[in-house]
This record gives sequence, structure tokens and C-alpha cells, in this order.
Amino acid sequence: MPLYQQLQHELARQLEILQRCPDLNQSYLSSLLTKLQQNRFNLVMLGAFKRGKSTLINALLGEPLLPTAVVPLTSVVTIIEYGEQLKIEVLFQNGQRQEIGREQLADYITERGNPRNQKGVWEVVIAYPSDYLKDGVRIIDTPGVGSVYSHNTEVAYNYLPHVDAAIFVVTVDPPLSAGEDEFLRDIREYVNKLFFVLNKIDYVAEAERQEALDFTKKVLMDSLATNSLQIFPLSAKLALDGKEQQRPELLAGSQLPQFEQHLRDFLYAEKGRVLLLSCLHGALKALTDSTLALKVERQAGSLSLQELETKIRQFNSELQGLVKEREMSLLLLDGRLKGLLAEINADLAGFKKDTLARLHHDVQITFQAKAQAAGDLRHEMEQYLFGALRDVFTLWRRQEIEKVVQKLADIHQEFADRINAILERLTQLTARIFDFSLRGFGGEAEMMQKSQFWFKFKEDPVGLEIIQMTITNLLPRALTKGLLLKKLLENVDELVDKHCGRLRYDFQTRLTELARDFRQNWLAKIDDTTAGIQQALERALAQKQSSSQAVSQRLGELDQRLAEIIRAESALLSLREKIHATLH
Repeated sequence: MPLYQQLQHELARQLEILQRCPDLNQSYLSSLLTKLQQNRFNLVMLGAFKRGKSTLINALLGEPLLPTAVVPLTSVVTIIEYGEQLKIEVLFQNGQRQEIGREQLADYITERGNPRNQKGVWEVVIAYPSDYLKDGVRIIDTPGVGSVYSHNTEVAYNYLPHVDAAIFVVTVDPPLSAGEDEFLRDIREYVNKLFFVLNKIDYVAEAERQEALDFTKKVLMDSLATNSLQIFPLSAKLALDGKEQQRPELLAGSQLPQFEQHLRDFLYAEKGRVLLLSCLHGALKALTDSTLALKVERQAGSLSLQELETKIRQFNSELQGLVKEREMSLLLLDGRLKGLLAEINADLAGFKKDTLARLHHDVQITFQAKAQAAGDLRHEMEQYLFGALRDVFTLWRRQEIEKVVQKLADIHQEFADRINAILERLTQLTARIFDFSLRGFGGEAEMMQKSQFWFKFKEDPVGLEIIQMTITNLLPRALTKGLLLKKLLENVDELVDKHCGRLRYDFQTRLTELARDFRQNWLAKIDDTTAGIQQALERALAQKQSSSQAVSQRLGELDQRLAEIIRAESALLSLREKIHATLH
């Protein structure tokens, strides 16, 4: 069993054991177990037609599941996930679903079987019993990325913010197409999630492989504007043959195992470790809450009714101070996020001013140069303007995101520290009032996933309809050129303003969502702990109405449950050490 899967199963077993403990928050533990079991590593496959992408997917699965050597359908996504038996479900754009057989698959996901997507397919989900998918890997196939612009689809773009890794498949020949190059330049900010595969190395002699690898690496580095890039050369066909025919020499010669290991290491170290520790820390938190509540009830049960009521009043009185700290933390969080949004708006205003000035100057210079040639001036200038806008917005947005993500991490850490401090004081004041020892809360801030501020540069027609009007054909050439330049400059103002507005809205929306998540996730920790203590006190008060024998029996039960929780905590702490030692 793979290491990650082993650790995942061990943690799931511990959570299932904890679910049998009546003192723990069952719904919370159930949510942790569901989160652990339903985790998915979204692995997106990207590449142009005839790059061997489908063959690579089949090689990873070890089975010829997807049809190959056919024209892919650019608007349909195929998702392959683990299932005990093969099941293929077609999801249509109208919301309907239909289960189909394996032999019908090509009728829905290929251009030959479904030309121009006449059947209105949204995506196809395949459940498949492959060992490769058992660890939670989902392979998402987005065909036709090389023609994503010409077909005016955002399918590939919409998946990028949600993936854990993407594989971009190129081949030793032919070189990158214009569509691929344009796509790569548009997604530069996701380069840390991209793995590059140079497929079909069996097509060239071994002596020529390094030359092909060096050439492809240089082209990709230029497209991505990076000085560092790793490419994995392999043969998907040899790998598939090796797995199907159980011929290890073919599999080794394909060089696929090296890439598979690198990919798994990335997925499990980057996401798997975070997931395991997040669920484990959640379980420890549930144990801490229960230990606190049980000890409160244990100590309260040994007090007289008068002493208990006095201590409850003292607890409620001191709790009010923590409630005020809780509200103050919310105000500070809102203030920090509003300040960050104001900073983004200021950056955007400066960017807009600089961009307008620069583009006005560059458009006029470029216009004058192109006007001397005999080409299609309108078309050439439109293409130039689109390219200039896309480049300047992509660069600024990438730089701003890096800045915002760092500031968000600082804000999140500050807020988490405040909440953890409140929780620590809550547990300690409870232990002090009811006179028992308690290990500190020791809260850890969960790693904040980078929020994806996805902004797709929208290629609307720039609205140069005036140039297409018949009247312009009757105007002198000089006057027509003058109208064209005037309209171009007007569109610079319009498009810069529109895209700045979209950026502002996108950032504001993401910050609002993050603020909501911060509040929900962290305030729940305080509220759950407080509720657990108050419920324990209510049970202790109710016990005062019982006989001395019933009270004694209850105290014995509490001692037994505390011992069980200590053993469970020890097992979780041991597992945490194993995760730290093996997944790094």
C-alpha cells in the first residue's frame, strides 16, 4: 500500500474509533472523516491535438480506457476518478444525466462522434477501478487547449484555479503551436502547478533526444518568461505497452515511472500532508474540548450545589471578557481586510493611470509605423491592442496576487493567533475556577490555501464598428486613418477601464469570501468549546438532583472516559509524528 494511502487509512481508522466515543462532537468528527475520505487530487491534463495526451492518461491508468487517434472535442471535459467498477456518466448542458457504456464513450467526447458538440455535453465523469486512482487522484482531461482561443471556450481556464497539478504534454515534433504558446503565456502565474512532459521520445534516436529536450525547454522558458524549468521526457505508448503486456523492460524504457514518482511526491507533500495534518489537528481539538468538558463535569460533580452555583457565576462573569475579545478580534479582522482592499484599489488606480498613458503613447507610435505598410491596418492594430492589454494586465495581476496572498497569510495568522489566545485563556480560566490541571490548547493555525484570484482576459470585439460602416469607404484615406486612430484611443480608455473594473470586483469578491471563511472557521472553535463547557455544567447541576450512588457511578464513568480520551490522544500524537517524519 502506498505511504500516503497507509497514513490516510490509519487516520481514518482513528477517526472511526473516536466516533464511538459519546462525549465527542459526532457531527464534527463525521465532517473530518468525510473530508479525509472524499479528498481528491485534481490532476488536469493539457495539450494540443496529436500530442499523445490520451495515450498518457491510459498509460497512467495502465489500461486503454480513452479513445486515441481521433480529433478531440474542445468543449467537453472528461473526469476520471476511482470506482469499484466501470461507470460512465454523461452530464449535459441542460442539467440531464445519462449513463453510457464504454463502447459509446467516443460518441460523446470526440469530434468524430459528437461534431461541434451537437449533443450538448457539459462533461463526462468516468468511475474506473484503477490502482492509480485509489489514492484520490482524479484525472481531468481538457482536450483542445491549443485552440482554446479560436473556439472561444474557457473550459481549461475555469479548471486551473482548482487543480492541484497540471500536466502539459508536448512532443519531440512538431514544435509548440501558436495556440499553445498563447495559452502558456496566459497562464504564467500557474507555472508552479505545471509539469511538462516531452512525449514520444521513442520517435527519435537516443542521440537526438537531448537536442529535442534542450530545444523544447528553451521554447517553453521563453513562453513562460522563466529561467528555470523541468521537463520529463517519456514515451506514453511504451509505458502503456509495458503495463498491458507486463513487460518491465518496456515500462523502464518509457521513463514514465520516474515522472509518476515525482508527481506523487508533489501531490502528497504539497496537499496530502496538509490534508492529513488538518484532519488530525481537528481530531485533537475535539479531544481537547471533550477533555475540558469531562474534567469540568468531573470536578463540578464533587462540589456542593452552593459551591457549584458560585463557580458557574464566576465562570460566566469572566467569560464576558473573552466575549468582548472575540468581538474585538472580528473588528480588527474587518479593519485589516478593508485596509488591504483599499491598498489594492490604490494600486489599481496607479496601474490604470500608468497603463493609459503608456498605451496611448504606444498605440500612436505603432499606428504610425503600421500605417506606412499596405496591410490591413484595422486588423493589425486590433491584434496589437489585444496583445498589449493582455500582457500588461497579466503581469500586473500576477504581481498583485503575490503581494495580496502574502498579506492575507499575515492577516490570517494574526487572526488565528488571537483566536487561539482566547481559546487558551478560556481553557485555563475554566481549569482555574474548577481546580484541575489541563494541557494547554496549543492551537495551530491551519495552512491557508492560496485563494485563486482568477481573471480571464476577455477578448470582446473592441467596438470599432465605425470603421466597418460603408460611409468610411467613401472618405479620403487620410481621414479614415484619422477616425481609426481616434477610435483606437477611445477603446484604450474603455477597455482599460472595463478590465480594471473586473479586477476590482474580482479582488473584492474573493476578500469578502475569505472574511466569511475566517469568521466561520475560527469563531466556531470558540463557540464549540464554550458550548461544551456550559453543557458539562448543566449536566453537573442535573446530577445534584440524583442520589449519592448515582453521582458516584457517574464520576466513575467520567474517569473511564477520560482515560479513553488520553489513549486516543496518544495515538493521534504518535500518528502526527509519523506524518511529519515521512511526508515532507
